Amino acid sequence: MATQRLTVATLIGQSADLAATLFRSWASQPDPPGVDRFCTTLRANAPLLPLVYYCEWIDRWLMGDEVPGPGSVDGQHYQATCLSREETAELADRGRRQFAEEEWLAARLSEAANVWCPAGVSSVVIVVREVLEPSATDQETQAAAGVIPDWLICFGEADSGNIK
Repeated sequence: MATQRLTVATLIGQSADLAATLFRSWASQPDPPGVDRFCTTLRANAPLLPLVYYCEWIDRWLMGDEVPGPGSVDGQHYQATCLSREETAELADRGRRQFAEEEWLAARLSEAANVWCPAGVSSVVIVVREVLEPSATDQETQAAAGVIPDWLICFGEADSGNIK
């Protein structure tokens, strides 16, 4: 398994229509650089409309080795899929629920499918998977609990639980 970044986003209106068209074209004529450019651009524009829902998290262990949902396309660094709100809700309802991470994914998919959208306006849900590195082992995770990483230690020295 892999440590991966998962992104779930809902696009509305003409942007949703364009995204659906792009994904259909990539399914019939793969364009890995185009998929990567789309995913990078989506992430860079997360706070902007017409994105009406955006969530991103790191999954270290159990979410599998493929982007969830049908019709996925592959970039060189990303996998992605574009789903209707109905497909997204169905995926959220029928997904595996053996582990907490699967519950979290189902909750994010449900949120993305049910976010408010103006009546009569089209929408799609984009799910993106980026593999970052191999999954952490239990031993690596246990060892990490006993150290302060460089990116955090630069904020001060730990002294009896207090930061100086």
